[in-house]
Amino acid sequence: MRISRTFTDLRIWPRRRRMVAAGIAAAALTALTLASGSVAVAGGSLMFPSAVWAYAVTVVGAGLIGLVVASYFDAPIGGEATRCDVRWPVLGLIAVYLTTELREAVPLIAAAVRPVVAVAAIALLAWALLERLGIEHRAVDDRSVNGEDGEVCTTCKPLFPATRSR
Repeated sequence: MRISRTFTDLRIWPRRRRMVAAGIAAAALTALTLASGSVAVAGGSLMFPSAVWAYAVTVVGAGLIGLVVASYFDAPIGGEATRCDVRWPVLGLIAVYLTTELREAVPLIAAAVRPVVAVAAIALLAWALLERLGIEHRAVDDRSVNGEDGEVCTTCKPLFPATRSR
């Protein structure tokens, strides 16, 4: 999947997806910032004890998480979200947290390695977004070109199972 096609796909997203992306990104940014201790209040004043790159990683990571989660809503037939689609964004979210957290006395990841793991976390989240949008695009594209059903994973369980009517 070409990157330019991905940006086109994002540009034509419906309003609901954009609102979900913004809401999830804001929630993820707030949760990551508070959980990692990136913002503190000391002596009545607001402090930002983390490195500048950690704030950039938190903002970009939260934005990517918002886009990935928004792609689960209003997906085309054949491109619905599955439980398999969740594992990489969750691992990316955990990696972003571990590279930016300041609360632990002995951090899990050494300070020298944190920027490298942060770049890997952002790359993982970007890949998860590209893969998710690629699944949607292939589901729609294959159907319109060949006049048949698109590519669908038959072993994955749906993330939002349809309710059975009796």
